[in-house]
Amino acid sequence: MKLLHNRWITCLAAIFLTCIAIYLTILNRDNFLIMSLFSFLSSLLLFNSYLETLVALTFISPINRKESLEGGDWVQGTMDHDGPQIFFVANFNKVKSPLVIIIHGWRSGSKSMLGRAELYLQEGFHVLIMELPGHGSAEGVSKWNAGLATRNFMHLFDNLGEVYDLDLISKVYLHGHSIGAFISLRFSRESTKFSNSDLIKGYILESPMTCYSEIFNESCRRLHVPQFLIANYWSRLKLHFNIINREFEPITKIEEVDVPFWGIPNRPTLVVQSGNDERLGQVHYERLVQSFTDKKLLTHFLIDDLTHAGARKNDNRDQIIKDWLKNH
Repeated sequence: MKLLHNRWITCLAAIFLTCIAIYLTILNRDNFLIMSLFSFLSSLLLFNSYLETLVALTFISPINRKESLEGGDWVQGTMDHDGPQIFFVANFNKVKSPLVIIIHGWRSGSKSMLGRAELYLQEGFHVLIMELPGHGSAEGVSKWNAGLATRNFMHLFDNLGEVYDLDLISKVYLHGHSIGAFISLRFSRESTKFSNSDLIKGYILESPMTCYSEIFNESCRRLHVPQFLIANYWSRLKLHFNIINREFEPITKIEEVDVPFWGIPNRPTLVVQSGNDERLGQVHYERLVQSFTDKKLLTHFLIDDLTHAGARKNDNRDQIIKDWLKNH
C-alpha cells in the first residue's frame, strides 16, 4: 500500500497493463472469443488509467518553494513520526506567555508569515510556524493532500512539550491561512483527544478554505472531466485519500470534506476574510459563518483591502486581531 503514496506509480502501472491488454487483443484478432475478452479488459483498464491519471494530476505538490524563516531569534526544528517529517520555525520568549501556532497557505512558507508573526511577537507571544509538507524547507511528498498536513499538525500539537517548555506557555491560539485554516478546522474536530487541548483559547482563520467540494469542482473544470465521469473521479480520489490517511475515519461522501462535518471550532473563533478574495471567492467564508451553530463563539470581518495571497502586511487585519485578542 505504500506504493499508493507515489503520485504516478498506480497511474503508470494502469497504463502499462492497458498497453499489454491492447497488444494481446491485436495478437488474438483471429480468435473472436479471446479477442473479445481482451477488448473488454482493455476498455476497463483504459478507463482505470484515465481515473488514475486524474488522481495524479490532482494530488500535486508546489513546484516553486518559498523560503523559510531563519536567523535572528528564529530557530528551525524537525520532528519525526509515521508520516512526512514535520518542519517548523519558532521564536520563543524566556517568560511565560501565550503561544500562537501559525499554519500558512498553499504555495506559501514560514517567511511569508513573517508579518503575521511580528504582530504576535509585538503582543508578547511565543510564535511557532509549521510548514506544510512540500513547502519551504519541509520534506516533500509525492501525493500531496490535506490529510498528510493535518496529521503532521496533530502530531506536532500533541508533542508540544518536545518543542518548548510547556510551563512557559500560558495559552494557545491557532492562526490558519487559507488551506492552513482548513487544517485547523479538521484539527478542531478532534482537538480534545490531544494532550494540552485545554490550553487552546481560540482560532484565527484568515481567508479560510472550508469546503473541499468547491476545490473538487474547480479541479473538474480544470481537468475537463466529463459530467458523466465526475462521480467516478470523486470515488477514486476518496479511495486514495482513505488509504493514505488510515488514521482518520474513512470519507464516504463529499459532504464530509466540507464544514460543518469536516470540523467547527468549539472555542472562540475570529474569521478575517479578504473582501475581494481572488483565489477562493466568498463561498468558503459564507459556508463557515452559516455552519457555526453557536454564534457567540464567532466573530467575523470582511476586510476590503485584504487580499487572499501576498498579504504579508495589512493594518486593518492586524488591528482586528489585536482587538479580538484583548477580549479572548
